[in-house]
Amino acid sequence: MSSPHQSVPPAQSSHTPDPGSDTGLFREVRFRSDWLWLLWILIVPLIIALPLWLLRLQTDLTSNGVETRGLFRTRRVPWSEVAGVRVPGFGRVHLQTTDGRDIPLPGVDFSRLRSLILASRGHIPDPGVRVIGLPRLAHIAVFMVLMGVIFPFSGMPQVLWVLFAIPIAMAVWIERTRTKVSAEGLELRSMFSTRHIDWSEVKGLRIPRRGFLQLHLADDSDATLPAVSYDRLQDLVEASAGRIPDPFVEPEDADAAAEAESNESDTSDR
Repeated sequence: MSSPHQSVPPAQSSHTPDPGSDTGLFREVRFRSDWLWLLWILIVPLIIALPLWLLRLQTDLTSNGVETRGLFRTRRVPWSEVAGVRVPGFGRVHLQTTDGRDIPLPGVDFSRLRSLILASRGHIPDPGVRVIGLPRLAHIAVFMVLMGVIFPFSGMPQVLWVLFAIPIAMAVWIERTRTKVSAEGLELRSMFSTRHIDWSEVKGLRIPRRGFLQLHLADDSDATLPAVSYDRLQDLVEASAGRIPDPFVEPEDADAAAEAESNESDTSDR
């Protein structure tokens, strides 16, 4: 017989805690570092090192030869070993030596090639090649676009990292777009194509209201000259060595100039 004061155990609850609820088992949570810190780790050293790199790079022409100063190395090439220069592309100019070496010339792009040849006073032969490209100041626009991409990227890096393709494509377009003029003809290089045109195919020159200049070819088609805008017309005429006449020179003036050049050549032959 049970005692009236005997305690009765509490009834067990039929409710089982949910493992995913706040009252259940502790759920594992992972916190990762912010992507913005990774971006600063990549950009800040570049911002610090780039000005030092630009101040370091230079090419000096001395009485003894050519001195090139890179980021970690300085080279000296005497004039007796200089064979010529080469324009491989992307705005670079390389010095070729008699023993087959190919040395980049820091600070000398294809827009400064003519000044380099004149400053060498005959020690560097003229390769007969002129390259007309987009100005390097166009990279300022690339930098501004890059800064504009950083802000949305920091808010959603998993998706908006593809926006960095825009400044990369702009930089490649600036470096690749150019017109190379030589004795063999013209080499037209755009973002996705390269075309060679012989001088025998050139019939005339067109100056559109906007955009780059165009060549009128013998088959009555037109070919756009990449990077050759209206303000680079004189550079194109000089690089063609008379194969493309100056459209702003009257025929009488052109004949007089040609006659003067012929007279000078006759005088020099005598």
